[in-house]
Amino acid sequence: MGIIRTTITAGLWGVTGGLASAAAGMTYLAASTTLVNITKDDPIFKSKTYAKYNPRGNPALQDDCFKRVPLSKIRPDLRDNEEALTLEFCRGIWSRLGFWPQSKLQERYDKPPGTDDNLWHTSDLAVSKFEKGLRFSNHFEVVEHQGNEIVVRCGGSPLEPGLRASDGLLFFSAKIDRESQQAHFSFKSAMYSSGAPYVEGAEHGIPAKIGFLHRWYVRMLVQSAMGNVKA
Repeated sequence: MGIIRTTITAGLWGVTGGLASAAAGMTYLAASTTLVNITKDDPIFKSKTYAKYNPRGNPALQDDCFKRVPLSKIRPDLRDNEEALTLEFCRGIWSRLGFWPQSKLQERYDKPPGTDDNLWHTSDLAVSKFEKGLRFSNHFEVVEHQGNEIVVRCGGSPLEPGLRASDGLLFFSAKIDRESQQAHFSFKSAMYSSGAPYVEGAEHGIPAKIGFLHRWYVRMLVQSAMGNVKA
């Protein structure tokens, strides 16, 4: 949890332009992004990808951090292409100030043998195509990339391909709404233990402190990513 806490503290400072306190940064993020819980009716839970990586259907901490931006404020080259818009949104999540502190901490403290094929620098993530199979920071792996959706597995190391005590999936997408003339950016998270036995009626085991930090971290990453897509 120390890496996450340090990441959020540094990220709040950078993303909000050097605000004087974390509280002020959190106020800014709450006003500029929307975060809601998602239900089991959400399409991600009916996907083959979710079934593959959470085969027991164990309960998850699940939410959607989203942001709507007028198309007039989106880069002209991205206004007519949802796939390109999604890729730039995903690149922005992982290559800008929001993720930079974690990338440096992971590289310094979590770079075991067997991770030479990972991307470790945000400058490399800024130009990556996020193709299926990409691994980065010994913590993330792209497990699906189709159309305007990119899915990243997290929670453990890609060196652990099987079920894990700590596991999760991150879903990134961007949609263009012609009627409202807006771009809709979505970062959905599902955090769970794929390796735990299924217990009927059980709730997810994510500690409250981790859940709190997670919710502010995803807000920070989404807001930071806007620098990649705005005109």
